Amino acid sequence: MFAPAAVLAAEPPLGRARVADLARAAPGARVATAEAGVARAATSAAGVLSLENPVLTGMGGVRLNPDGSKPAAAAASIEWPIELGGQRGERVAAAKAEQRAADIRAEDGRRRVLLAALLQHALVLRDERQVQLARARVALAERLHAAAERQRKAGEVPEVDVTLALLQKGRDVAAAKAAEGTRDADKAALLAQLGLRAPAAQALPVEGPLVPPGEPPPLASILGAVERRPDVGAAEASVDAARAKAARERAAGWPTVNVVAQVEHDDGANIGMLGLAVPLPILNANRAGAATAAAEIDVARAHADAARAGAVGQIHQLYARYRATKEALQALAPTAALMEQAAAISARGYELGEKDLASVLLVRREVIEAEAALLEAEHAHAAAKIELFVAAGRALR
Repeated sequence: MFAPAAVLAAEPPLGRARVADLARAAPGARVATAEAGVARAATSAAGVLSLENPVLTGMGGVRLNPDGSKPAAAAASIEWPIELGGQRGERVAAAKAEQRAADIRAEDGRRRVLLAALLQHALVLRDERQVQLARARVALAERLHAAAERQRKAGEVPEVDVTLALLQKGRDVAAAKAAEGTRDADKAALLAQLGLRAPAAQALPVEGPLVPPGEPPPLASILGAVERRPDVGAAEASVDAARAKAARERAAGWPTVNVVAQVEHDDGANIGMLGLAVPLPILNANRAGAATAAAEIDVARAHADAARAGAVGQIHQLYARYRATKEALQALAPTAALMEQAAAISARGYELGEKDLASVLLVRREVIEAEAALLEAEHAHAAAKIELFVAAGRALR
């Protein structure tokens, strides 16, 4: 259902904390929760007394006696299955183990949805900054164009200056429109991830610092908590589920005994009988199922080892990228004020007739490249920091 525009207008802006809250109820998170519900449903049905149903049999006919008489004959029986070997208990234990694994997998799925939403939010924040820079360049280009027109009329600069200024203005306007389109597209992707599908949701402002505040835990601390990561926990729970499944398959090799009660009416006599129907597990004692389940334990163990090794490697990778992007940003951060000064001084110099347009455009090109490098460094550091915070299980502000 689409949310009413009035309701969306009253909602707070999409800051990082709000995005995290919305991600917990996002469509992707609901999918992960629903998948875990399948395992819960299987657990609730695993405690049945037997996988086989009682069998009720009825027969009727005519008895042909040697004397030519034909009395009626009838028989009715019921077979009640009784499982041996603790099959029901092992079935319940296997279902509960699979449910635990499914719950942890769902938690990992929700964590992935959260990470994707936070990274997309950072991308939109970067786009917003890019739009601001592009609009500032348009304003500066308009100043240069106006100055070129004024100086041409005064005979101080040639006509080519006006043409160059106009060309630069057109390029800057086009770049600003492209930046706005990129921002709107990335914002639409963010809203889709969060389940905000109403057209009015596009008007919700996206706010917050591009780089999250705070510092991540030390590397040793994150590595020490690797066993508590949902992906590692899900892999370990899958090992327990595989062992429980193997026990269930071994128990399934035991026969299911049927207690038979039969009542018969024949030639005027009523006959009652009790008996047992015992399958002999000789040709098939569920050997294939037991062997396959036993092999699946090794597969699950290998997956768990790979998940743990992958988690450790990922943490080292994220921490190295975090340090590298932090150092790169620290190296570029002092140039922000210099960029603004250089652009303003060169433009003012042209307006006063102290600089030619070619030198001003050269300065602008250098400033644009420096601004782009600073913004990309800031976004790269933000992405690395967000991934590291989520990997460490820390909340973001």
